[in-house]
Amino acid sequence: MKTLKLIFEFFTNNKITAIIISIIYIFVLFIANNSFGMYRYIVYTEDIFKTTETTDSFYCMPNLVTAEMVNSSSMDPWGDYINNVENNARKYKAYVPFTKVKYFNSDFNGVRIKSYIYTTDMIEKYQFNLKNGSWNNMQEQSSDYFNVIVSGIYFDYLNIGDIAEIELPNYFDSSTKKIKIKVAGKLAEPYTVPSFNTSGTDINTYDLYQKLENGLIFVESSRLTKVFKSVNNCPLTAENFIASYKSNSSEAERKEYLNYFTKQFRVTDYDNIIKNTDKVIELSFRRRLPTPLFMLSIMTVALISISVLFVNKKLREHSIYYLCGCNRRKSYFIISCAIGLMGLLGGLLNILFIVNYDFLTSNGIINMSDGLIYDGQTVLFTLLYALAVSAVSVIISILVFRKSSPIEIYRKYES
Repeated sequence: MKTLKLIFEFFTNNKITAIIISIIYIFVLFIANNSFGMYRYIVYTEDIFKTTETTDSFYCMPNLVTAEMVNSSSMDPWGDYINNVENNARKYKAYVPFTKVKYFNSDFNGVRIKSYIYTTDMIEKYQFNLKNGSWNNMQEQSSDYFNVIVSGIYFDYLNIGDIAEIELPNYFDSSTKKIKIKVAGKLAEPYTVPSFNTSGTDINTYDLYQKLENGLIFVESSRLTKVFKSVNNCPLTAENFIASYKSNSSEAERKEYLNYFTKQFRVTDYDNIIKNTDKVIELSFRRRLPTPLFMLSIMTVALISISVLFVNKKLREHSIYYLCGCNRRKSYFIISCAIGLMGLLGGLLNILFIVNYDFLTSNGIINMSDGLIYDGQTVLFTLLYALAVSAVSVIISILVFRKSSPIEIYRKYES
């Protein structure tokens, strides 16, 4: 108890300085993790794009919203429009089925969640990493429930094979229909799914995907369609989609096929998407990463300097402790704990935030960018940095403390 009191006594007359430097340290480490997380996410989306798409792919975005679209009585106007475009595209020899994103909202335990509907082709194409389960389980058929991939912390308590219920709202009244779902797998962080909800001139892979905070992935089926019709509901289709050339099509056939799309869509091909993404990654590397790295460097020097300053201010007190029977080893321990506390506290608070990040965002406690990766690597980096800074600060502080003997220090201050 006395030792603990002496450790906290180390900050006497230095409380404000210690608090300020600790707050700045926590903030700088938070900014660094945030910047690294954003950079890693952009790189991650490029990796999954290269894995799932072919060089024959191109991203299509409508040029404008027509009056017919605005006045449409359809529950899914974009879906009807894209289906019509695809039906007309079938006559071209370079035609390959479009990749379209369908989604709908439902309630799970009183919480609104977003769910996606994949075709069987999409199930094979977008088999992103799962924490548990298998994408192959999605192919199992049952008349009692729908196999789903769950995503987010709301479903953490469910195990593979568990059956739960969601409520599908009726668009024309307040009634709902309960649907049984069976957990086929759990999507791994960062819970990424294709969204195709971004339009623009410089489309990159970051624009094509979205974090499914808390939601489900269904496989398209006639039985699921009947369920929607029974409650006057309908999944919505994203206005953008991915089309591709048939692999063995000729250059002339591809040119003719592409011309069909450019008349009514803004088109960005695979190569340009990669090129745009590489520009974003390079820009992020040059502009986003140097600042937090510089701030971390400054913070490291500041922590070491403050630690040495605190030790110098406490030299006289520790010389008195020595004369009262406290050996130098005990003084080393007190100084090490006090200095280490400053370095480790900021790291541990950041780790606590990282570990609870999904909980905080899912429950609306904080609202941050979807494009972040906080995982084991982030925790490891934070821990290693905090340990390294603490160790260096402690070692240098001890070296400063060892320069003079307690008797010399006492005589110096008493003279």
